[in-house]
Parts: sequence; structure tokens; C-alpha cells
Amino acid sequence: MRLNIRTLFLVLSSLIIVCTLSLWSNCSNQTFDTFSTNIKPNYESLVQNIKSIDCLINGNNVHVDCLIKNNTVYIPFSFLKNYFEVYGKIIETDENKKKFHWSHSYSKIYHQNGKYDSRGVFTNFQNYKVEERDRVKCVSASEGVPVSTQWNPHGYYYPTQIAQFGLSHYSKNLTLPSPKVRVLENGQLNPLWNVPKTSKIQIAFNAQVNSNVIDFISTDKPISLKIDSKEDFFISFDVALSLSTSSSIVISIKEIKDQEVWNLHYICSRTFIFAKGHNIYHGMHCGREFGWKKLTRNVLVDLQKGLHVLKKTTAKMFRSKYKLCDFKLYGVGFLDNLTLSSSDHISQFYAAAHWFNKHQDKESGGWINPVTRKISPVIKPLKPGWLSAMGQGQAISLLSRAFFHSGGNEMYLKTAHTALKPFKIPTKNGGVLSEFMNLHPWYDEYPTVPPIFILNGFMYSLIGLYDLFSLAPNGSEVSQEAHSLWKQGMTSLKNLLPLFDMGSRSAYDLRHVTLDIAPNIARWDYHATHINQLLLLATLDNATVIQTTAKRWIGYMNGARASHN
Repeated sequence: MRLNIRTLFLVLSSLIIVCTLSLWSNCSNQTFDTFSTNIKPNYESLVQNIKSIDCLINGNNVHVDCLIKNNTVYIPFSFLKNYFEVYGKIIETDENKKKFHWSHSYSKIYHQNGKYDSRGVFTNFQNYKVEERDRVKCVSASEGVPVSTQWNPHGYYYPTQIAQFGLSHYSKNLTLPSPKVRVLENGQLNPLWNVPKTSKIQIAFNAQVNSNVIDFISTDKPISLKIDSKEDFFISFDVALSLSTSSSIVISIKEIKDQEVWNLHYICSRTFIFAKGHNIYHGMHCGREFGWKKLTRNVLVDLQKGLHVLKKTTAKMFRSKYKLCDFKLYGVGFLDNLTLSSSDHISQFYAAAHWFNKHQDKESGGWINPVTRKISPVIKPLKPGWLSAMGQGQAISLLSRAFFHSGGNEMYLKTAHTALKPFKIPTKNGGVLSEFMNLHPWYDEYPTVPPIFILNGFMYSLIGLYDLFSLAPNGSEVSQEAHSLWKQGMTSLKNLLPLFDMGSRSAYDLRHVTLDIAPNIARWDYHATHINQLLLLATLDNATVIQTTAKRWIGYMNGARASHN
């Protein structure tokens, strides 16, 4: 009886298990089939009727792999970008959605907030970082201004670049917070100097500067002052070194991640910059025994330029990656006014102003360009010694601001006044003045024969003339002369401006008129510069042609084109 009941129980249990497995299997298959039939149409809807198609561009042998769906052809943006010179990138929104951002140009327009003020920032130059450009070899330790390699790899002083350097720092001084400044030594002998037994440092009265300074003699080991700054990288000091000894100033900077230490040497030498191993040398022309020099150095820029000489990576120098370690004295010399700061824009501005005072050719009133400049295969190259209306104009803008900022230092005004001379001398005679069709005076950025009438350089010269007549004393000879040249130039601009309109972008110059060759279409950054200059000039002259041209050219940056017949 027990055996029968047990056998019956096992049979019933087996039946229940078999039925359960059967039902589960059926339900599972049904669910999978249902799921499959639900997603399959959605997937197919995405790819339905999409096929590859070969795109032939203008019937030429250029083939592009495209897609077609319902008679709509999809062309890869990678092809459109290069073919039409447009720009695009995928961006992620705040809702974590991806969108494709298409743009016709890559430059920015700066609209004016009221009338242009010659005492304020120069156009949009507060955004410029001139000394960090690849075509700047270094900032000269002798002059405190950039050394260009734009047309000569050995390096030279390029007046236009120097003016832009000074104007950018003037503008930054107005728009950025005031710098943090820490005095490290001012002739009172900082007790933190580390002086080896064989070296000597003391306070001494110096007759050249009529004040107490630091007198140092260092033999085997340097006299050093620990700085340990991870935030501030501007060092300024006055120094007078002995030429009879290997005297120098050395600043050490460490890369925090790799613990690599670089030594920046400031030495008496006519060589702009050279480097070996972890030592970078910036040469300064000391002139004579114990001749005083004032140096204001952005240590990160000095390091960046040295790394470039060593052919090492010179990507953007993030200050968070470096630490300024110490300041060392080698040899024999005098030191004064040693400061550490977060910036020193006004010193860099005046370094440029001083360069223009020092290097102006008083006979011509110009600042010569000491390199050959090749403009076009159909024009003879400009030989070293040529002048530029753009360089003259931007130098005048800088000197006018130096006259204003210094409280009326006549030295700057006199130099700016002398700089007007080339605007009245024809290019064939060494000036910057040419004429379009013998009717319209024009100030040439490049004084070629025949002239090509470059637009942006001409408008920069006009801004310089305006700066001078607005900041010079009212009614003075210099103010009246600058105003006359400005009015003459503005008349020409309004008459010739339509010739620069290409229907979808502006022309860089008028070589298509004077040389009978294809137009030289402006790159988008130059096109934007044209617009920004017109917007500025429109606040000084409300002529309709200036305002409507600026508005139309802004439209070109957003894909607009002139209408056709």
C-alpha cells in the first residue's frame, strides 16, 4: 500500500514538472517571437531603401561615396567641408542630446558699444597674444618686444608686429584685473638671499640711478633667492652686469608632473635666443660695462620659445603645470627693483613705445622693414627698407596712447607727428601714398608697383590717423595734419569700398583690378577684420556705404550671397 502511494506521488510530480516546462517553453518562444516582430519593423524603417550611390562632382573624375533614400542623396560632410569651405562639429546639449553645428565661417564679429574712443582698447586687441604666435622667435631681452620670423627665419624686428604687441597689452591693461605684485628686492637686501661663502652681496649707492641697489659678486656658486610660485610668472628687474666676467641672471622653472627643471639664462649677447640641454639663453645687448637694463619677462613665454628652439612640443603653456623655483645671480653686477607679478601689461606696452621712439628714421619718419617681401609672382618683391602704412598707422595708435597715458609726454607726440611724413610721399619715392586711377589717395600696407590696395592695412592706418588727431592737443599742428590725412583717406574708402565686395565674401585687395588677375579673396579671419574695422569706422563716419557694406558682409559670414539676375 505504501509502495503504491509513493509510486503514485512520483508519477504525479513528474507530470506536473513536465507540464510546467512545456508551458514555460511555449510562453518563452511566444514572447521572443513577439519581441522580434516588434523591433524588426523599427530597425528596418531606419535602413529601408537606403543604398550606396557614387557621386560624380561636376562631371569630373572626382568620386564621392554617398547614400540615397527616396530620391534624396546624402553627401558626407567631410567632403562638403573642404569643397565649400564650411565648418561643422557635433556638440552635446544640456539634455545630453547630440546636435550638429554648421557654420559658414570661423571668425568672430565685435560690435561697437558706442563711439570709438582712442583712449580705450584698440579694436579687439585685448584678445591678441602676439608673443605666443608661432612666427615670433622670442621676446627680445634687449628691447622687450617680439622678434619675428614671418619672412626671415633668423629673426628681425617687424614694426607692425611690435605695434600689435604693445596695443594688445595696453588693451589688456584696461580690461583685465589689476596684477598682483610682490616686491622681492628693492635695494634693502632681502634677508632670504642664499649667499655661498665665496660670494658677496651688499647694499651700495649707485650714482647712475641715484639710489641704493644690490651689489653682488658670485664666484663658483650662484647667489639665489627662492621664489616657489605656482601662480605668478612675470618677473621684472633692473640689472647692470660686468662685461669682463661671465655674468648673468638665471631663473629656474620646474615642470611639476615630470619634475623637469629648466634654467632660463639672461646674458650679455647679441644672439636673440639659443638653447642646449635644459638651459635656454636669452641674449641682451648690454652696451657697456655695468650698463643698466630693465627686463620684464613672462617666464612661461621665455620657456615656450626655448622649447621651440630645442624642437620640443610647444603647445599652450598652462601655468598650472609649472612652478617658478628661484632667481640666481652669477658673476659681478648690480640689481634693483626685483618684482614678481601675475602680469605686467603696462611695462610691455611702454617697451613697444620706447622701441618706436628709439628706432624711427627721423628723415623719412618711418620704421623700415628689414626683409624682402614677396607679394605676387607678377610684382617685383619689396627689397629691405620698405615702409608700411599699416605699420605706420598702428605705431601711431600706440604712440598716441603713450602720449595720453603718460600724462602728455611730448616725446611720444613728436615721434607720432614725424610718422605722418610717409603718408604724403608717393610709394615710388619711399613713402606709402598711392592713387587709384589717379583719383583716390590710398595708404598702402605694401608699397608695390603697381599698387594692389590692401583693405585691412589701409583701414588700420585710418584708425591710427584718427587716434592721433583726437588725442593730440586741440588745434595743434599735429592734430590738424592728422585730421586732414584721415578725412582724405575716409573719402577714398567710401568711394572704393564697393570694389572689394565679391558677392559672398570680401576681397583682400584690388589686384584683380590693377594686375588683371583673379581676385584675392579674403580668408574668413581677414573678412571678419574688415567687418570689425568698418563697424568701428561707422561710429566715426555714419556714411551709408560703410554701414550697409558691414551689414552685408556680416550676412556673408552666415551663408548669404548677393542676388543674381
